[in-house]
Formats: sequence, structure tokens, C-alpha cells
Amino acid sequence: MANKKVKKDKKSTIIKDALSLTIITIVCSFALAFVYDITKDPIAAQEDAKKNEGYQVVFETADSLATDEGLLQLAIESDLSTINPDFAGVTIDDVIKALDSNGDKIGYIVKSNVRGYSSTLSIAIGYSMEGVVQGMEFLAINDTPGFGLELKNKEFKDRFSDVKTGYFQLTKGSASEDSDIDVYSGATITTEAVVNAVNASLGFLTENVSELGGVAVE
Repeated sequence: MANKKVKKDKKSTIIKDALSLTIITIVCSFALAFVYDITKDPIAAQEDAKKNEGYQVVFETADSLATDEGLLQLAIESDLSTINPDFAGVTIDDVIKALDSNGDKIGYIVKSNVRGYSSTLSIAIGYSMEGVVQGMEFLAINDTPGFGLELKNKEFKDRFSDVKTGYFQLTKGSASEDSDIDVYSGATITTEAVVNAVNASLGFLTENVSELGGVAVE
């Protein structure tokens, strides 16, 4: 009888423990869902603010910005490697029209994403209707300090500012043209990724914007 009682008590304890764990799991799930609900909007607002700040940096002369829905949808659906095999792995998830004070289009801002050495990079570039790259800004970069992360410095980013080109050439210590970008010491992979992402954005625009030589998108 004693053995039966011990087994019964043990079984009862296991059931109680299982119920306790189930209740704890349910409570934690509700708590996490609650925290997510109250934090998702502030987080999204912070991300949008950072993105818009970056957009202003890459096209300082724009008075206002407006999403180009047609080009954005095309970009999302496009395989950029069909433009150039080097663009494999690059995606575009925002295409913005830069407008002057009269509401006339003076260029575009494109946000692209690509894998760097140890993180995904989000990059914005501004491109005028005259084919001049206005600027480049990192919206997200978390590469290794001392390596890819060093590309956030002003000297590197300025290489993509006020350059009339539709394509940047990656070079190794022999940059001689405005459109040449030397590999950054200790950050070869990330430098190449950045140049490919910028070129993919430029390539997409020149392929699909009639004023830049592409086919008009309705």
C-alpha cells in the first residue's frame, strides 16, 4: 500500500509541475505579446525617423519626398542579378522621389540591403535626374568594429557624393577617377558589398526610369 501511495503522490506531483509550467508559459506568452504591442509603434517610429534622416542626408536639396509606388513594387519583384550578376543578394525595399519646392521631380532616393562581412547593411543613395550621385548613407551597419564598421566614416561616404556616374568601379589602391572606390583596408568584403548595393540601386534606376535612359514605369 505504501508503494502505491508513493507512486500516486509522485504522479500527482508531476501533473502539478506540468500544469504549473503550462500556466507559466501561457502567462509569459501574453506578457511578451503585451510588451510587443506597446513597443512596436515606438520602435517603428524610431526606425522611420532614422530612415528619413538618412534620406535627407543623401539628397539635401530635396524639399519634399514621396514614395514612387510603381518603381517600389517593381523593385520588390525584381531579381537585380539580371541587370548585373554582381548584384546577386542585393534587394531594394524603398524607392523615393525627391521633389523641389514646386513639386517637380529632381531625382530619386533608393534604399537597398546587402550582406556585409558579419551583418546586413541597409544603404540609401540619392541620384539626380542629371545622373549625379548626391550622397550615400548607412541606415544600418553592425559589422565588426575595426573592420567593416569603419566604413561609416565621413571620408569613405564622401566618395559617393556629387559624382556623375551610373556605376562605381571597385579598385585596390589605384583610384584615379571620381567613380573609383578603393577597397577599405581590413574591410574588403564589406567594401565590395557596399559598392555592389550602390551600383544595384543606380542600375535599377537607369534601367527603369525613362529620363535616365530606362523604360518608363507606369
